[in-house]
Amino acid sequence: MTDLRNTDTLSGKAPVHGGRRDDAARRYRIPKEELLDFSASINPLGPPAGVAAAVRGAALEISHYPEEDAAGLAEQMAAYLDVPACRVVPGNGSIEVLYWLVRALKPARVLVVEPTFSEYRRACVPAGAACDSFKLREEEDFALDVRRIRPAGHDLVFLCNPNNPTGYLVPADEVVWLWRQCRAAGAGLVVDEAFIDFAGEGASVLTGDAAEGIFVVRSFTKSHALAGLRLGCLVAREDFALSLREMMPPWNINVFARAAGRAALADTAYLLEARRVNFRSRFRLFRALASLPGIDPLPSEANFILCRLATAGSDELADCLGRMGIMVRDCRSFPELGNRFIRVAVRSDQENYQLISALKKALA
Repeated sequence: MTDLRNTDTLSGKAPVHGGRRDDAARRYRIPKEELLDFSASINPLGPPAGVAAAVRGAALEISHYPEEDAAGLAEQMAAYLDVPACRVVPGNGSIEVLYWLVRALKPARVLVVEPTFSEYRRACVPAGAACDSFKLREEEDFALDVRRIRPAGHDLVFLCNPNNPTGYLVPADEVVWLWRQCRAAGAGLVVDEAFIDFAGEGASVLTGDAAEGIFVVRSFTKSHALAGLRLGCLVAREDFALSLREMMPPWNINVFARAAGRAALADTAYLLEARRVNFRSRFRLFRALASLPGIDPLPSEANFILCRLATAGSDELADCLGRMGIMVRDCRSFPELGNRFIRVAVRSDQENYQLISALKKALA
């Protein structure tokens, strides 16, 4: 099958993630506070209003241990996700639960839908898992037809939804269909919903009837602008969630992250406003990008847009923009994208206008 290839080895070079403001500040000799960061897809509204006060209040707790298992935070996460608290495992960012998930399941062979987030492979390869790639097709704008996936012969299938960096969203009922195929083949399904909060109601597979053999990863760092505090969780069947909590080290959620998370999740109006602003700003940014010669933006349901470049190389364009104080995601580290794609976050309309103006100069 042409969509499948084996790439067991890692290059040994750390993947390039977005948000490297300190590196950019040193390279371009620009104070990081003056950099406009489109390389990390974080909610431009900033944290909910009560978070700053909650973090300041948590400073009174730094001489005391936090909850060993963050049970109170898990209950609030569960209420937010509308699942039982016994199925929720809080993590120091979604990355932590991803790595512990792989360690707990010990898969021999995994299938990763790519191009996608690099950390799935980085979690699996050191654990001894062979990694196969299900390649999305560029000529189809990297859309995914789940019926083309063959999970047989794999212990785990990794799906990012909406996908990073493409922004493509697989409808929840199709994810449930894929889960059933995985169950029939004896494989588990990991669904990373780090950006699902920007996609609207009913987009999460948690709204479906999938339970056994599905592992849903959620992140609150993007949707609630808590990237510096690191906060996420895993939703799984009760028995697996319990065993994973027993395997993970205690006190993995510090008092600041716990306080910020509880304040953020309590603000239900914030997320509705974030979705509204993102939808409007993404539409305007997409239209502006499409008007630029040499830029082909791909449709997205997340808070970022993947752009195909007709002439400029992604490394050259990212460097040119960096010298102007604007950071974009050079997508060379994503498998199959090469030197022809950049990813840009959706920020405020004013900031998006600055990006478009800089792109016009750079492309000229």
